[in-house]
Amino acid sequence: MKQIIMAALILFLLISCSLSRKNPLDPDSHNVSAPGKVTGIQVSVTGSNTVYLQWEALSDADGYYIYRSQSYDGAFPLIKEVEVSDIITFEDVNVEIATVGNENFYWYKLSAYLLVDGEKLEGYRSEAHSW
Repeated sequence: MKQIIMAALILFLLISCSLSRKNPLDPDSHNVSAPGKVTGIQVSVTGSNTVYLQWEALSDADGYYIYRSQSYDGAFPLIKEVEVSDIITFEDVNVEIATVGNENFYWYKLSAYLLVDGEKLEGYRSEAHSW
């Protein structure tokens, strides 16, 4: 029985490797590269419950994703998508700003994306930043 299962698995892998893949965001089929990392990120507290983010614009980006976590190495869910229209800032309002020792309460990561055939091709996420 184990031999039949192993043979079926090998056959499946061989067939799937020969299938044509048509990923709409495949750089080889569109001659496009993902945008670079977002740099120049500055995070500051501008009010009692407001965090202000600013970054350097990427010339090839169509928009940006903003992610937030409560720890440097925790999960970073998406909190905002910003389309490019000369906007390279974001205000995270109504957040509970607190510090524990020397650690900040929120951490942010940003990434840029390109529009390719109506799909978004995301670049690498930045390192985590806080104030």
